[in-house]
Amino acid sequence: MKSPGILEDTAEVLETTIPKVERLTVLSEREKRKIVSLIKEAAENFRNLARNVKKDNVQLAEFFLKKAKEFKVMSTDKGVEKEGKKKYIERAKKLNLYSKSAVYDFDPDMLKALKRAYRTYLFGMTAFFLLVGVYMSQIMAVTALILAIPTVLSMLSLQRRGYLGLLLAYSTVPIPIIQGAMGLTYGLKQLTTPRAIEKIAGMISKSPGFVKGWLIAMVLLSAVELYLILYGSYLLYKHRHAFL
Repeated sequence: MKSPGILEDTAEVLETTIPKVERLTVLSEREKRKIVSLIKEAAENFRNLARNVKKDNVQLAEFFLKKAKEFKVMSTDKGVEKEGKKKYIERAKKLNLYSKSAVYDFDPDMLKALKRAYRTYLFGMTAFFLLVGVYMSQIMAVTALILAIPTVLSMLSLQRRGYLGLLLAYSTVPIPIIQGAMGLTYGLKQLTTPRAIEKIAGMISKSPGFVKGWLIAMVLLSAVELYLILYGSYLLYKHRHAFL
């Protein structure tokens, strides 16, 4: 495989860039410390990745090397002034982010774990939409329709490892969590309260057997939804560096 050698070269280029950054006079000491910290971490990440490559990806490795060389060439007072301090710092941040996300492109097992994360989130949101139907609330039905658009957009972006998808995913989970908790507590309360089933049956003109089955389905679906949403959110956070 050629990728490990190219990634090692990338780490070396970044390490030799650090003295150039430290000699810059157009940046404050605080800015230089920040950039040096980002570059040191990126170099270490690329070096560690070079030792653990499981899938050869020469094209991507060469892309990282090219970006590292561009950053090194730019790391002069004249280069920073031409680029602009803000853009120069953003380049350093981008290199650092590349170094963290690259493992998903060189390790199929990590990519499988990432796919498991957003599938868990998708199953959790699917359980939420099913729960809304079981809950039979017009307000929740309207809320579900509103959440449907960001949910679809988040899944499309997550599959492309877009950072926007991660933000959209986290914006959609609070209401399903609340709904899952409400469905779980309500269902358990009614199932354990004497004559509650008969009272509900009279209100909706259904048999007690139907109401009991409806409440059990609500409790089970709420529990599944809560587990999948919470676990999916945790997994997405765990793999947050995969998204660019």
